[in-house]
Parts: sequence; C-alpha cells; structure tokens
Amino acid sequence: MAQQSSAKEVDPEDVSKVIVFLKEVGASSSIPDDCCTNDSYSNILGRHIKVHKIQRGRLICHLSVKPAILNFFGGIHGGAIAAFSERMAIACARTVVAEDKEIFLGELGISYLSAAPHNVSSFHFEHSLIV
Repeated sequence: MAQQSSAKEVDPEDVSKVIVFLKEVGASSSIPDDCCTNDSYSNILGRHIKVHKIQRGRLICHLSVKPAILNFFGGIHGGAIAAFSERMAIACARTVVAEDKEIFLGELGISYLSAAPHNVSSFHFEHSLIV
C-alpha cells in the first residue's frame, strides 16, 4: 500500500505576495455600479468599437485600446479580445440570419501572439462568414 503524504504548509511570504498581487489588480475592489447593469458587457466593449463597414456576411471594425480593457501588465486583456471576437462573429452572422432566429457561438479559438499596448489608436478586425 502506497504511503500518503500530506500537503506542506504554504509559506506565509508566498501568501503575502499573492495578497499584494490581488490587491494591485483590483481583486479586492468593489464593482462599479455601471458594470452591474444588464449587459454591462456590451457597454464596456461598445465604447471601444467603431464599425467601419458592414456587408452581407462581412464586418470590419476597429477596436481602440483604452484603460478599461487593459490587463495588469498594460496590454489589451485577452478576455476583451475574446469578448470582442465573439460579438464580431455574432454580428457578422446577423447580417445573414433573420433577427427572429437565436444565434449562439458554439466554439471560439484564439491564438494570442502578443498584447497590444495602451494607447494604440485602433486594431483592424475583419470577420467574414463562410456559408
């Protein structure tokens, strides 16, 4: 029978470092009221998106990199890119699917190569629907 080992105690210095990190990234802050409303997700993203061109099955937008969508390191947050990509895919699909039909993005794959730094004027996003 194999001998079981118990977990080691966590070093108090490591605990302290984690607590400091969480405070620095705002994990202990309260959520602002404007982020607690229905679909605040769209309000946060919508402030950064500019539609350039809409065609049947094609959508071109620009995304501005501003503080609200930055990560702790000052680059655009991967979650913001994923949320924006999801909204782009659904909006593009909406150009060919009737409004009375429900749309659900079943899968989204993103490869993050590098983060855009703060104050980049905008990113060019193009999404085409292949039918």
